[in-house]
Amino acid sequence: MEKNNYIIIALALMLLSGLLAYDVGKKTAENNFKAEKEVLTTINEELEAEREYLQNLNRVDVEHLTLVDGPIYVIGHKSPDSDTVISAMACADIFNKLGLEAKAVISEKINNETAFILEQAGVEAPEILYDASGLNILMVDHSEYVQAIEGMVDANIVGVIDHHGVGTVNTGAQLLYDAKPIGSTSTIMWLNYLNYGVELDEKMAYLLLCAVLSDTNNLTVSTATSADAEAIKTLAAMAQVSDVDALYTKIHEKYLSYDGFTNEEIIFSDYKEYESSGVKYGIGLVNGINEEAAAALAKQLAPSMAEAKSKTDTSLMYITIRAENVKNDYVVPADKKSEDVLVAAFPNYDEYDGVAYIYKGGLGRKSKLVPGLNDYLASHPHE
Repeated sequence: MEKNNYIIIALALMLLSGLLAYDVGKKTAENNFKAEKEVLTTINEELEAEREYLQNLNRVDVEHLTLVDGPIYVIGHKSPDSDTVISAMACADIFNKLGLEAKAVISEKINNETAFILEQAGVEAPEILYDASGLNILMVDHSEYVQAIEGMVDANIVGVIDHHGVGTVNTGAQLLYDAKPIGSTSTIMWLNYLNYGVELDEKMAYLLLCAVLSDTNNLTVSTATSADAEAIKTLAAMAQVSDVDALYTKIHEKYLSYDGFTNEEIIFSDYKEYESSGVKYGIGLVNGINEEAAAALAKQLAPSMAEAKSKTDTSLMYITIRAENVKNDYVVPADKKSEDVLVAAFPNYDEYDGVAYIYKGGLGRKSKLVPGLNDYLASHPHE
């Protein structure tokens, strides 16, 4: 009996010891957790303070612009595409939230793709601005006078935000210049929301997502970068878009549509002008659903080319038509002079069908056609 009592007492002492050890361990763990939580809170507060510090430094970009009376008009290039329209809207949104008076405007009628995107987002297209003379202007998605609206030479240009090369625009005053070698100006705008610490709402996230998808062809163009991919990922989550590929398919179908467009409107739907060695020239891009559609569009548009060229201030004019998913370009010159320069600069065409010069493998406007024409014109300055 006495032995049993000893056993009971020993077990009780062991249990008590275990409970005391558990209690001590629990309190130690709680204290450690509390200490770790305090450290993490401190780190987060320091990171947040550093982020706000950097954001405030970045805002200096827009706090010291040299302005004349009136708002800042944010505008993209002529023949506006989705990237140029939506990046202007985003830039104006950022500026307004930073306390500046800004207004997004466009150069002319938007295309079917952009109209579809804006309609899906439930927003109206910006107003058209016809003359920039004497106004505060921030240019997005271009920096060439020949791609700008009338009066840009006499505008107060306060900034350029672009993802192309440096153009002909110049000003003696200080300006905001933000150019990055990435796939879309709208990606730069997404970065600016982050860099300036400006709230990005769901509707604008949707617009920017569509613009980046459009300008990078869903990350398939050679200029697309990891920044564009991250923009698409983040913006899709913010806009609650679960199937990005399906969204791209929808907007791209509208991009390929020229329903309701005249021949002239098709020619100028994605048209850009350039200047090299004193020669001004223009190149329009048109898309066909397939090879047959591309060839048919070339034949349809060719008779209207000369008249369209007469409404431009260019010596040379071309329309490049590309079949969807096939890198074969149908290049249609507007007149004999344009044709002679094209053949001299790019003699290795694969076929001529009587209307268009066909280059299998593609003759991309930005990657090949413009550099090639510039090189040729530099070597033949009197063309």
